[in-house]
Amino acid sequence: MAEKLRVGIIGLVSSYSLHYGQSLSEMDGVDFVGLAHLGRDPKYIRDALNLPWLSKYPKTLEAYAKRFGADIYETANELIDRGKPNALCICTEDYLHQRYALLAIEHGIHALLPKPFAQSIEEAEAIFSAANERQVVAFDVLPHRFRPPAVTARSAIEEGAIGRPITGHFAIAHHLTLGGWKSDTSMAAGPELEVGFYAFDLARMLMMSEPVSVMGLGVHLDHRGIPYIDNGKCLLTCQNGAIASVDLVMSLHQPFAPAQTVYVVGDGGALTLEDDAVVIHTPDGITRRDIPKWQNGELETWLNLCRGREDGCEEQTRSWQTEGLRTLDLILAYKQSYQTSETICLNRWEGYHGLAGTLFCFQVACGRRTRRGTKVYRRLSVDTRFGDELAGSPDRTGGTSFVLRTGYYSGTVPQFDC
Repeated sequence: MAEKLRVGIIGLVSSYSLHYGQSLSEMDGVDFVGLAHLGRDPKYIRDALNLPWLSKYPKTLEAYAKRFGADIYETANELIDRGKPNALCICTEDYLHQRYALLAIEHGIHALLPKPFAQSIEEAEAIFSAANERQVVAFDVLPHRFRPPAVTARSAIEEGAIGRPITGHFAIAHHLTLGGWKSDTSMAAGPELEVGFYAFDLARMLMMSEPVSVMGLGVHLDHRGIPYIDNGKCLLTCQNGAIASVDLVMSLHQPFAPAQTVYVVGDGGALTLEDDAVVIHTPDGITRRDIPKWQNGELETWLNLCRGREDGCEEQTRSWQTEGLRTLDLILAYKQSYQTSETICLNRWEGYHGLAGTLFCFQVACGRRTRRGTKVYRRLSVDTRFGDELAGSPDRTGGTSFVLRTGYYSGTVPQFDC
């Protein structure tokens, strides 16, 4: 019999601390070796986990240890030294994800990062680059990639059930998590990232063409005394010309199913997601695809990569990281758009690779002519390609400044005078 994978959890302040704790305690081939609570006091833990859908889970260290059969440690180093994990789930406050992921990687331990796995491209790249260099798996969770409804819808679209997607709508009604560390902007990534990883990544999954421009609105209309938006809307234009909208609805105080509407319209039909089926509408009529049931998808995928069970594990790991970077980049573009009231253009160019953290300055070529005095600052990273985002108008300034965002979009590569 193969040796069990020893897995631990750092942090007891996230719903994932509970979901993963239960799953790890029940999974075959896994030894759940313990949890590090990082010195958080009982009230802090209880406030962090005080959500209605977590009512079935334990909210104290003693009850957690009893329910899941896990040892409890105060610090991450104690968990690493005494529990000797092969892999760690990072379930801390958002601002500590990078710190504890890098600690795990430093010790040669695989790391799972639930959403929001990072608050910036630089933060994510630091984690991924360190893990890839040490040849351990740093795995960023994109929730819909492991949910049966989204996977079933993606399969239908890939099979041509609705033709080429030309427009879509992706809405999520989600609580605005308040209280405890979630209300502290120095600790929490904010609703754009906490909620956005659902809706924006689903748009990327189902539109079958990457966004190239983003127009966003983010407003605070319902809640008082908080530093976050509670409603957001976004319009996306995709590389192939398709368009999509994203709604973040965080001001509901009662169930309201229409606020969760997801549909995609293609040139040969349309589909929508329901609780138990993907409903496909075509000129020939309406058909339903039942949604299979499974769970623990991200944990099983990550653990299989950690064990090296899949062919091309290294390539798969980097592919997941790339997908995470793309979605994170899109969410940050949305946030930038509503904060600046500008359309953010994601012009992606292929063909540039470089060393992490290296900063280059180029002259930008415009057609066959070089626009002198225009500077592009390009941060290059291992195994990534980059694209440019126009940040200033040439009509207002003598030179045009560009802010570059990580991306893998194809397009014409301009010529540079260096």
